[in-house]
Amino acid sequence: MPATDADRTRIEAQIALIPRLRGTGPNPFEYDQWDARTVEVLTAAFGAESDEVARYQRDVGEAGRVAGVRGNAANMTLNIHGKWGILERLERAESLLRELAGG
Repeated sequence: MPATDADRTRIEAQIALIPRLRGTGPNPFEYDQWDARTVEVLTAAFGAESDEVARYQRDVGEAGRVAGVRGNAANMTLNIHGKWGILERLERAESLLRELAGG
């Protein structure tokens, strides 16, 4: 199901936040909030069981967390660099979100 104009606006709002996230370090807490909101936006737009949400989870989601990394909060276990670091996740997210927004 294609995204509606309202869905595209919400997806584009998430894309617009990516440069700020990159510029803040990125901060794992802020990234975690952004990621949670992005999942909410995609779920509202396409449905929880949609291919779009599954692609986001596969390409950007939690699967790359390394077992045994220290930290109390789940979002604090993410590294900044590397294939599953926040910067690479943002790269993949931006590409996918632009595709889903139709641009």
